[in-house]
Amino acid sequence: MVRAGTGIEIITGRYGKGTPEQNKLVTRILGKSHAAERFEIYFHWYNLIHELGHAIMWFYVEPRPHPVDEEVLVNQFAVAYWKYHGETKKLEALEEILAYALRQYARPTDKHTSAIAYAKGKWSTEELFNFNNYGWFQRSCVADILKESVSLRAMLEKMGIANIVDQPQKMLRYELNTEMPMHVIKDAAAILRDWGVFLPDARITFDNDPNRHMCTIDE
Repeated sequence: MVRAGTGIEIITGRYGKGTPEQNKLVTRILGKSHAAERFEIYFHWYNLIHELGHAIMWFYVEPRPHPVDEEVLVNQFAVAYWKYHGETKKLEALEEILAYALRQYARPTDKHTSAIAYAKGKWSTEELFNFNNYGWFQRSCVADILKESVSLRAMLEKMGIANIVDQPQKMLRYELNTEMPMHVIKDAAAILRDWGVFLPDARITFDNDPNRHMCTIDE
């Protein structure tokens, strides 16, 4: 490891706990009749591994890549992890969530500019970091990556992991309930340790803002 740290905190928002405006925006993107379930699958199943990917980058990669490139990498990692260890039903639901959400966002750039190119051009500007534009960038990335064949081993190599120990494919099934996020992170820590990824303990902090999802390191 190239950096020291005593712990990992993954902060994640909760559906329906934000301001009326925040709740309205999230519900519109996810679809009123399915919003709560889709929120859990995207943010408390898929995205927790995305955030754990940022922790791996912190500990194993120096120097860190451009932030947009890192977002792409951790999305590739999360997709690879869930394709290797995740249940098909939730992966299919994830595709449906993304397809629906991308029809709700207003595309912030012309059709010839990719989401990655747009985000790189607008990084550190207010234009990118609003609900519509940043959400469109992230959801576009995940939708594109889901169409690719991404190897978990290859992603771990890209993220600086040496002495990788390939593990048997094991499906992880989770009920959509309040305990799921903790189980996802606990299982991921154990599985990644077997692959050769050693991280300090990770904890989850829930935030009322449904749009707040991030990873921080205790130093």
